[in-house]
Amino acid sequence: MYEQEVDNALAQWEEKENSTPDEECATTHQVVYNTANTYVGKPDRKHQDWFDPNDQELQTLMSRRDQAHQRVLQTRNTRSTTTAYKGACRLLQKRTCATKSDWWERKPVELQRAADSNNMKGFYNGL
Repeated sequence: MYEQEVDNALAQWEEKENSTPDEECATTHQVVYNTANTYVGKPDRKHQDWFDPNDQELQTLMSRRDQAHQRVLQTRNTRSTTTAYKGACRLLQKRTCATKSDWWERKPVELQRAADSNNMKGFYNGL
């Protein structure tokens, strides 16, 4: 199915004439990228950091904070909207601080385990 979609998209583009090789290369790249993006999607970020952008609870808290901020900006600056915004910010900060603290507590244990088992590759990758 992916190959058929790429072939169809390229066939539509090949109907155009008088294109330079640079345009052909750029179009081929764009067609393959867009088709792969629709079939596979964007990858989840995998990196060593305390912040996990794929965390659903964190995403929910950020969207609540953003919605509360939009209400503050769109309506009159009332005490209730400001209080709701500050509460959402407080919850988000509490969650991110807890996540960061947990990550920093787990990291030395992981490094020590790699050092104890003489796994130098894992140790240096962890650093």
